[in-house]
Amino acid sequence: MRIIAGEARGTRLVSVPSGVRPTSDRVREAVFNALGQFFEGGEVLDLYAGTGALGIEALSRGFNGAKFVEKNGRAVRAVRENLERAGLSERGEVLRGDVEEVLERLLLEEQEFNLIFVDPPYKIAPKEIGGVLKRLAALLAPGGRVVVESGDPPPVQATESLKGESRRYGGTVVTFLERSEEHTMKLAICPGSFDPITVGHLDVIRRAASIYDHVVVAVGKNVKKGPKVSVEERARLIEKVTGPLENVSVEIIDGLLVEFARERGTRVVVKGLRAGSDFESEFQQAQLNRILYPEFETVFIMAAAEHSFLSSSAVREIASYGGDVRGLVPDEILDTVRHLYVNENGQAAASDRG
Repeated sequence: MRIIAGEARGTRLVSVPSGVRPTSDRVREAVFNALGQFFEGGEVLDLYAGTGALGIEALSRGFNGAKFVEKNGRAVRAVRENLERAGLSERGEVLRGDVEEVLERLLLEEQEFNLIFVDPPYKIAPKEIGGVLKRLAALLAPGGRVVVESGDPPPVQATESLKGESRRYGGTVVTFLERSEEHTMKLAICPGSFDPITVGHLDVIRRAASIYDHVVVAVGKNVKKGPKVSVEERARLIEKVTGPLENVSVEIIDGLLVEFARERGTRVVVKGLRAGSDFESEFQQAQLNRILYPEFETVFIMAAAEHSFLSSSAVREIASYGGDVRGLVPDEILDTVRHLYVNENGQAAASDRG
């Protein structure tokens, strides 16, 4: 583990103490891409600090000071050593103790923080997380953000005064929260089977990302026609081609689109529209979604003329016979698509012959 950016960039952190689940460099980088790369002052609170990597990263990127809360003695020593390695000891304070007890003390002292990290062990009960979140709104400075890292989104009922959205990075869910009256982020969902993702899909995602603050690409797990490639593999391909888009994340959807949207606090879905034949089926689905979720809106982005003929099914068929799909799928995944879909056809053909 290392510090990714800022004045302490490249600093190697101490080995992770036994029993501590650290935030990976990849997830930490994604968190700060979402928050903003660098900051001009402010105070940080790092709860369940572990190695202190999140709070130290924030100090390195421009925050004035940070308090680290941790009850594990070995982890406390690791945070202090990491602060020293980064040359940030004077700006960091380690508070050893139970998180809920320390929060009560901070509330009595009427302290405020511009950024609060909550990164508990996954084994901690949702009830405890709910109790922590209820206290954080009072500690959060105007315009501040709370970042929760967990295995699942935090309980909705625990965050009535804090609103936001969750994004999944592999097996980690990161939830960004702010005061409910301040929550103005425009979040949209771009769903599909993406079997495979085409240049037409990518064009729609890019255009949606230029309109909304954040776009979640929702990859369908249960697809009616039966996908040729696993949902995990399809999600991985999308992550690869959308990597340069900082306000785009990829998640797997297993259930109703409207429930997926409710869980993330959004009511906008973006669909690409190629031709009149698309409109009829999309219109029907949009109406059904409105019945299930009256505030739900479907926004259509017209396909670029050069992509109006393109579909995943056409790409699959061409690839299955060894045809050239160059220009139909993003270059970054061209070889992978050829391999996945040609192999799939070959296996099917062998099965037919058997």
